[in-house]
Amino acid sequence: MEGYRWPVVALVTAVLGLGSPGGAAEPLACMQRFKLHDFVIGAWWGPDPSDRNYRMYQDASFNVLMTYRNRANPKYGRDYQLPDTELMLAQKVGLWVMLDTYMRNDRPWGGADLNPPPEDPSHHSARPAELTWLQRQYGHHPRLVGYLLGDNCGLHGYMADNAKTLLATAPGLFPWMSTNPDIEAQARAPMPLLTTQNYPFLYQVNESEPAKRRAFCNRLELDRQCANRYDIALWPFVNCCDAVSPSQLRFQVFTSVAYGAQGIWYFHYHGNIWDPKEEQPGPLYEAAKACNSYIASVIGPRVVGRRCTGVFHTVGPETADKALTPGPGQLIEQMSDALLAGVLAPEKRLKAGRDDPDYLLLVDKRTVRPDEEEPPVRAVHIKFGPSVQTVTIFGADTTSRAAIERHLPDSRTLRLRMGAGEGVLLKVN
Repeated sequence: MEGYRWPVVALVTAVLGLGSPGGAAEPLACMQRFKLHDFVIGAWWGPDPSDRNYRMYQDASFNVLMTYRNRANPKYGRDYQLPDTELMLAQKVGLWVMLDTYMRNDRPWGGADLNPPPEDPSHHSARPAELTWLQRQYGHHPRLVGYLLGDNCGLHGYMADNAKTLLATAPGLFPWMSTNPDIEAQARAPMPLLTTQNYPFLYQVNESEPAKRRAFCNRLELDRQCANRYDIALWPFVNCCDAVSPSQLRFQVFTSVAYGAQGIWYFHYHGNIWDPKEEQPGPLYEAAKACNSYIASVIGPRVVGRRCTGVFHTVGPETADKALTPGPGQLIEQMSDALLAGVLAPEKRLKAGRDDPDYLLLVDKRTVRPDEEEPPVRAVHIKFGPSVQTVTIFGADTTSRAAIERHLPDSRTLRLRMGAGEGVLLKVN
């Protein structure tokens, strides 16, 4: 995107090598049994299986490929039910595979008997007998990371049974479902991954940008509270289908992290990010690549194992529900308009009765519709409370990988330049 720049810091005092966080990041307690401990950057509906497609997927810093439903049709011939090709290519280029278990009703996995019968007339998610077959065929593949057990539905008994089976026989694999209305029951199953189809930028397209941003944050706030209450991890969806602008995409990605996400999922990868017909990048490929690169190399390793204790919003008509308000004596006393800042603290510290954070994820909330010109980079400021003496800014520049440590002046005010929808990670001391 021509003319776009990641944030720069005014009046830099010192530049330090970024490197990796001190020590290996310890994931949330609910995530420690799984084989993948990295921050997940996943795409629902990955590209058709080819070496070039998978390498372009990896080049955009995705690390988990969700398959298989886009392959479950006759055009792939008799072997359409065999994900061997996907797993082989993923292993070749270093990706992980989340296997979508939904399949045509007339061709159940392994020819298993569908008991109970499917809810949908055309397709179904795996029943226990099918999951057993899938596990026998593919469960030990080194690049399989988990299964999608349910999508946009209630938590059916057979889905909970599948989760319990995985816990007993393959505890390292993710038991995943999206948009389950009974989050508490899901946590008990256990299915400790909270994914909500949070799509105001898709379904409320005719509403104002502030209204869409507020709706997006309100849903994340609800999910943040549930994730903390039930000891589960937040994996939000980011809408990138239909018409989405780069600033709308960035806002969704970074705001999700600000609310405590331990992974993000793009819905869907086909279309605006990757054109499956032409097999070439779509209009949002570069924006997604820039976000993902910053998260994969800088943000993700530092926010894994942390929970969001609240999100500051500058006060205005789009202030989200339950938002923290900047004011005297608080961590943030003042900040520019149209900003939010997620407060992140290690889960182990919170369980020990301390809520003092070590990171903030600052987001410029400005977004525009796809047919509008992207707003320019602007100057913003944050005034911290007296408890904060030093701030380290982790830049997103993929060349320098520089972290800038800033000792706050007497005004305790940090000044940055940020683009619309952009996020930047801050460490506070």
